[in-house]
Amino acid sequence: MKISIKQLLTLLVLTLLTLMSVILYIGDQRKLIREQVSELEQKAFIISEQANRLNVIVADFNFYHSTNSLTKWSKTLDKIERQSVELLFLTQQSDQSLAKRLGTDIYRIRQQFELLKEASIEKDIQWITINLNTYSQNLITHLHNLSEQTRILSAEELSRLSSYQELALSVTTFFALALLLVLYTALFIPLKTVKSELKKIGDGTALFKINKPSIKEWYELTVSLEAMYQKLRATTVSRKELLDEVEMRKQAELSARELARTDYLTGLPNRMRFFEYFQFHDLSKQEEGYLLFLDIDNLKSVNDNLGHIAGDQLLRSVSQVILRTAYHGDNIARLGGDEFAILHYSESESEVLEFASNLQQAIAEPILVDGTHIRARCSIGIAGYPQDGDEIKELLSCADTAMYFAKRNPVTTSGIVRFTTKLGDLSRHLFTLQHQLRRAVELQEFQVWFQPQIDIKTMQVSGFEALLRWQDPDGRSISPDVFVPLLEKSVDIVKVGEMVFDKAILFHRMLRKLGYDLSISINVSAVQLEREDFISSLQLKVLDSGHNPAHFPLELTETAIFKNKEQTLKSLYELRKLGFKLQLDDFGTGNASLDLLKSFPFDTVKIDKSFTQEAVVKAETKAIIKAITLLSNDLAFDVIIEGVETKEHQVLAMDYQIRSAQGYYYSPAMLSEDAIRWLMDYQRYAEVM
Repeated sequence: MKISIKQLLTLLVLTLLTLMSVILYIGDQRKLIREQVSELEQKAFIISEQANRLNVIVADFNFYHSTNSLTKWSKTLDKIERQSVELLFLTQQSDQSLAKRLGTDIYRIRQQFELLKEASIEKDIQWITINLNTYSQNLITHLHNLSEQTRILSAEELSRLSSYQELALSVTTFFALALLLVLYTALFIPLKTVKSELKKIGDGTALFKINKPSIKEWYELTVSLEAMYQKLRATTVSRKELLDEVEMRKQAELSARELARTDYLTGLPNRMRFFEYFQFHDLSKQEEGYLLFLDIDNLKSVNDNLGHIAGDQLLRSVSQVILRTAYHGDNIARLGGDEFAILHYSESESEVLEFASNLQQAIAEPILVDGTHIRARCSIGIAGYPQDGDEIKELLSCADTAMYFAKRNPVTTSGIVRFTTKLGDLSRHLFTLQHQLRRAVELQEFQVWFQPQIDIKTMQVSGFEALLRWQDPDGRSISPDVFVPLLEKSVDIVKVGEMVFDKAILFHRMLRKLGYDLSISINVSAVQLEREDFISSLQLKVLDSGHNPAHFPLELTETAIFKNKEQTLKSLYELRKLGFKLQLDDFGTGNASLDLLKSFPFDTVKIDKSFTQEAVVKAETKAIIKAITLLSNDLAFDVIIEGVETKEHQVLAMDYQIRSAQGYYYSPAMLSEDAIRWLMDYQRYAEVM
């Protein structure tokens, strides 16, 4: 319940008026009692005089025996009795022992007085007179006691009233002070608080948490002020809040700039900060510097087989290795993905090459990732300042070119390459080739040629291999060994691979119409095998179109298989279930061929043409071909030998009882129309033979 200031002041005034009225009333009572005491004292004095007169009258009677004396005596006694009764009534002592004594004294005096009237004997008169005198003295004594007691009672009453008056005054003072305190608490403290909060609102430091007072007006005022404050907060910004907001924005901007320049995964500087270092530092004032561009070779394999969390852990571990191996003053950054950059200051090229080798060896140490020990491999490209460029973009481009050359040629470069002008020319040619390839994909400029495969025993055509061909805008034929890896890198191989399948199926239909039931083997890349829709796409193109999958053997290289061994093995088994035959292409050129023959469900092994070319001049190569053939026979694999270009090559195939041969000795790869004409001519020739 809220009380208003008006009610509070009214209560204060009424309380003070009541207490003042009590004090005034007590004062009046004291005055009245004083008047009554004065009147009582006067009456007591009169009674005392009357009593003294009574003694005089008694003495006068004893001396003169006058009847007039008796009359005076009687009247005086009446006055004394009347006045004593009044005095007793005024003092309210009529029931007390003193009143009884006065009554007894008066009664005895009257009794003796009556006896005196009737007495005739002198002796009796004397005796009665003596009694009257005695009783009169007793009366005087009692009247004097009455007067004294009246004075005592009056003094006690006055003292009691004085106490009451002092108590009332004390209570009045207490209430006055208490009300003043209440007024101070209810009025001045809220006023002071509101004033302070208004000042804080002006300064912008207010939280406006005022305890609502019980005074109605102050309560309404605080509620209004709070509503006003909330509206102000919604529509205005205080100076302090504005400064706080500016400071917060500054800190947020600094934090955002720091985060924007820091790699979230490794904590290393990112590409932006690395570039800024070159922007704000004059490299010409530094000693000779080298930019190392480092790329993790097997990160994709880790991501595919162990998951991206394991891949992230590998990147963090590699970043820590780089930090430990790098020199003081080197600048390190993660450029993105699996790429790192290191600005290393060195006095000689040999020293930076040694540093790169140490870095490569440190990264190759086993790293525990998700419970598995992994050896990370890396390729490093090196560009020097100022000979290879005086700006970061030039240096990074040169180091990037050297790194990719190292990655593509790990055997000859050991994964570390120093940039040269020749590499730059090669890179520019590769860059141009990539753009031309992209245009060729968009315009569908690729062709599919078909090279026949010959059954060595019957010399009949046993099938064809679909081969991808492409000419650049200048009409020059580009080797598949050059442009296929580029297509795989850009994932355009998926689109081009679908075109190859379509062309092979169309060629197979053309052969069927002519009565030739021959297989068309098709090369498949690792990128195609990794796609989830690859098998369903093959099923749609071949099985759902009414073709026999066995007529379209799929050729895979060792390199393609080992990019994602587990996923590839799973895909190969699914393809076998669908009826596709599998051929291992370029067998013997990799480093895990025997493991492949044991683990993967191949139907045919193709001996690479490099073995065929060397076999006629190197006995050890011929021994390898013989070993491959014997091993394949024991494992129930068919064998196709590639690169048959001479009569000696064909004799080699016959000597080792190889089933099929393929090469220029029989025919180069041809367009489908040319292949059909060649087939018809060859069949007539084979029949004559």
